Amino acid sequence: MKLWGYGIRILSSLRDAFPRTQTFYWFACAVCGFCTRCDLAGVTSFVRCLNLENIYYDRLLDMFHSKGLNFRKVRVLWWKAVLKFAGPMLWTVNGRIVLLGDGVKNPKSGKQMPGVKKLHQESDSNTKPEFIFGHLLQAISVVVNVREHMVAIPIGAEIHDGVVFSNRCKKTLMDKLLDMLCSIGIECPAYFVLDAYYGAEKMIRGTLKQGHHLVTRMKSNAVAYETPMEETKRRGRKRVYGQKIKLRSLFNATHEWFETELNLYGKLTKIRFFSKTMLWRYSGC
Repeated sequence: MKLWGYGIRILSSLRDAFPRTQTFYWFACAVCGFCTRCDLAGVTSFVRCLNLENIYYDRLLDMFHSKGLNFRKVRVLWWKAVLKFAGPMLWTVNGRIVLLGDGVKNPKSGKQMPGVKKLHQESDSNTKPEFIFGHLLQAISVVVNVREHMVAIPIGAEIHDGVVFSNRCKKTLMDKLLDMLCSIGIECPAYFVLDAYYGAEKMIRGTLKQGHHLVTRMKSNAVAYETPMEETKRRGRKRVYGQKIKLRSLFNATHEWFETELNLYGKLTKIRFFSKTMLWRYSGC
């Protein structure tokens, strides 16, 4: 009962996102169903685990399509609840919290489900098919330290491919992920950890604009440009880029790197870091 009382306090902090009390109560029932269900039968599993009568199946189903439920406002209030109830446990590095983001391709077997489209899987596993029909979701979570164990608390997740609200919308997956990060309302600086797919200029500038730093793996074809030298007399526009440098070639240099040990999956692994002086040189700082 103590755990349920703590959960009710967290749910009560989301009450301002619902203009109607009845919609909030059905939302609370759905959350309790997610926490206690024993199968994956959708709304039917909520009715079973909560021991509800069959007539309440339509009520729960209508809650997910209700216009009185503003998911964006719920997400903002959920982030405030995370800061309130799990603030001391947030894992910080150099005074910044750590955010995790990734895209997930969830296969679906329904033929008439909205948002379902043909997706290509880039996984190297032979057990996965190359093409599937499903939803492409992008999610953001925050890392917390619970008794010396790192746990990710989900903050937001949306279907970012297959759902078209306007034909004039030209946003890419990176633009939609940045919009979702901005809509959460994270005011404190953070490290945003993503995979190599998001290692692009658009993502780097977008996170810096919001006051965050992007941590990702560098692509093999990534390049950098030195600051162009000042020219005395030259017709036309001034040079924007200087000499091009392939970042992959910098791994051949030994004097600009230093090694350290990192605990990965219970094993001490040696990793190499690039010196800050060379990093500032090629970033133009």
